[in-house]
Amino acid sequence: MSETSNSPSPAADIEEIVAVVLRDTHGRVLVLRITSTPEFVLPFGSIDDMINPARAAQLIAHEAIRAVVDMSKLRRLATYISPAANDAPQTIHAHVYVYEEEISVAHPDKEIAELAWVDPAAPDVDVAPLLKERVFPALQEL
Repeated sequence: MSETSNSPSPAADIEEIVAVVLRDTHGRVLVLRITSTPEFVLPFGSIDDMINPARAAQLIAHEAIRAVVDMSKLRRLATYISPAANDAPQTIHAHVYVYEEEISVAHPDKEIAELAWVDPAAPDVDVAPLLKERVFPALQEL
């Protein structure tokens, strides 16, 4: 997929992140809520241009829920510009990867307040704009 954008204002503070879509055997997506964020998000982390985004996605999955992710099974979904869930009006530039294997057990890091498995077609928790407007619709097209 090509890069998708929500044209942030020129003065917007843009944070570069990587997020990873982890699914269970029913196709539900793992989302999490960190203590400082009211909305659920994908496992994510800030990056800089010194790290390969796919490698960052692998590390993020391990840090967030202790998942062992084979980097060869990560597929780039897209790169999006979206409002941040926790620091509006901050904007994120998100490199989103999908892990092609199912994850069955999640052991959350202590910074994570809550985990949920959601149907991307009908999430039953409040999700961040990136998920609602970009990632979940893109997953429907896979």
